[in-house]
Amino acid sequence: MKLPDIYSGDYKKLAIIPLALVLISIYFVLQIEPGLEFKGGVLVTLELDKPLSEDEISSQLHDARFTDFSVRSYKLGDSNIAEIEIAHSPEIVELESAYRDFLDTYEKYAKKRYEILVLKGSNGSTTVQETEAAELEQHLMDLRQKLMESSSSVLGKRITLTEDVDKLKPEVESLFSKVTLAYREDITSRISGRIDYESYSFKLINPSLSEVFVGKIEGVMLAAAVLSAIAVFVIFRDFVPSIAVLTGATCDVLFALGVMGLLNIPLSLAAIASILMLIGFSLDTDILLTVRILKRGFRNPRKSAYEAMLTGVTMSFTAILAFVALFLVGEITNIAVYQSISKIVLAGLVGDLIATWMLNAVIMIHHVEGVKREGFVVR
Repeated sequence: MKLPDIYSGDYKKLAIIPLALVLISIYFVLQIEPGLEFKGGVLVTLELDKPLSEDEISSQLHDARFTDFSVRSYKLGDSNIAEIEIAHSPEIVELESAYRDFLDTYEKYAKKRYEILVLKGSNGSTTVQETEAAELEQHLMDLRQKLMESSSSVLGKRITLTEDVDKLKPEVESLFSKVTLAYREDITSRISGRIDYESYSFKLINPSLSEVFVGKIEGVMLAAAVLSAIAVFVIFRDFVPSIAVLTGATCDVLFALGVMGLLNIPLSLAAIASILMLIGFSLDTDILLTVRILKRGFRNPRKSAYEAMLTGVTMSFTAILAFVALFLVGEITNIAVYQSISKIVLAGLVGDLIATWMLNAVIMIHHVEGVKREGFVVR
């Protein structure tokens, strides 16, 4: 079936649809929750002895004194699987934060003590270094107190640490390992006391590690945006076409994020990978349109946009069919990663159809027709 020529009439009205969807998407983007990798927590996967609904599992977890958690249950082959995501307790968050702060401060303290020894050996002044070392030592004592309080709360018994700063680090490291092990054992024992299962897996992501993930992802996304912008400007060397291409990619990402918020898909590493794939695909179709109009269709930009649309829509539907297949595999196998990736990419691909051929094409046609009216020549 041949696609209708949507540019033959008042094509500018086409831009209303993508702009409206962008506004709606922005609202849902604000509803996105961070996944386990970005907020920290515990993921316990159980192979159940018998089928249990998510409500039944949640009821048992409430009875086991869990408060902040989410449950997902499904069948995988002959096995009944339950995934329980549990937020860290405030004590663990405070303990982990104090522990990381302690390690960083102790490293600075050790370097400062070494500087003092070197200066004393060369008969240099150590007044400034000794003042800074004293401040670091006091901070270590303050962190020692926090670590004892948090550990005592988690372990349920009074914990004491040495006041000798030079002997404090190994004690703190040993204590943190014991608390982490006790925290894991407490979670698994409370679950096993309420839910029968054959086997389980336990995944713990500390808050500091989640902060590392966030920092790395921010850097990757920023690099992708900057490199894309540079590549587009180098290719076209024209402000309007370059902005049109980047606008299309931005719209695709917003559409995908909006669907994530609408469907309650958490922001995870898989979601970030899906968004990066979308950026690449969006640039591909946007550049196809822009090159076709600027290089081949200056005399009749509407006809060139329509011909580019025929090619681009074919490309998009091919990709859509591939990710529909992935979605079906995810639904059949109940693999959450497949489901998340397919939903996000499918939303972005549909959004790319709308943004490219109803917004970018409108911008480019209007731009070229304006250039023709003013009598300029496009190279």
